[in-house]
Amino acid sequence: MEIVEGTLIATHGPLVTVQVGDRTMVVASRRRLNWEGGTPSAPRLVVGDRVSVEMKGDDGVIVAVHARSSCLVRRAPGGAKAQVLAANVDQALLVFSAGKPKAKRGLLDRFLVACELAEITPVIAINKVDQGADEVEEWLPVYEVIGYEVLRVSARTGWGLGRVRRRLADRTTLFCGPSGAGKSSLLNAVYPGFRLKVGSISEATGKGRHTTVVRELFLLDAGGYVADTPGLKALALWDIEPEEVDGYFPELRELVSECQFSNCTHIHEPGCAVMQAVEDQRVHFDRYDSYVRMRLGEEEAQADLY
Repeated sequence: MEIVEGTLIATHGPLVTVQVGDRTMVVASRRRLNWEGGTPSAPRLVVGDRVSVEMKGDDGVIVAVHARSSCLVRRAPGGAKAQVLAANVDQALLVFSAGKPKAKRGLLDRFLVACELAEITPVIAINKVDQGADEVEEWLPVYEVIGYEVLRVSARTGWGLGRVRRRLADRTTLFCGPSGAGKSSLLNAVYPGFRLKVGSISEATGKGRHTTVVRELFLLDAGGYVADTPGLKALALWDIEPEEVDGYFPELRELVSECQFSNCTHIHEPGCAVMQAVEDQRVHFDRYDSYVRMRLGEEEAQADLY
């Protein structure tokens, strides 16, 4: 009997694929796993998990899961449970479209807050700039001023792909964003060997069709991994209290201590430094609007993600 260490790179119902060095294995897992550091709120194996596999000849079974250094989590659709998108990722490439479907800034802001909460570095990638980027350029500089890295790319023409390759090397990166933004197309363009299925945009609705149905982690020749995830139309935040939301907006975080009241909601109180900064245009109103919606707990469907 031998114990080997590996990284979970795909799930297939009761079976999972694990990368152990240069070897790729399909194995089962014990129903009762040993979760290092304690059982998480969502005790399910996900891509990126680092696991211990007990080998018996050529067969293996996962017996333990190492403590996660990070994980991007959302509230599962239609329920009150946590859904982990990926574990042990270094950064998230948030892929949005410069054309169709229209980039929803509310969804982008929710992704950014989720990354801040998980202590994962977010990188904003605007795909399809070959279709014209005038509309997104009206608001993209807001995020650059805050300090977020923004990549302008085109999977079709190859524009900006060199920067993407350099950003992915030797890191574990989660590709996420709305359906139709071109995540799979971008991965195909950066690493043609993936041969990922590329979807199309519905001419009737202008909304993206889901093409990635299974979360997978791909090993890069240049080192590191990328995880491609299904397109997300919503991102309900998990494990965040209303009074904590301002701490995950970098431009608000530094103003909170200047408010007159320590429990300021930044919505109606006198002497609020955040509201004053919005009035002085030191904080962009749309970002403040996103904060207010999250603070009040508005769901994506109600807010329409503007």
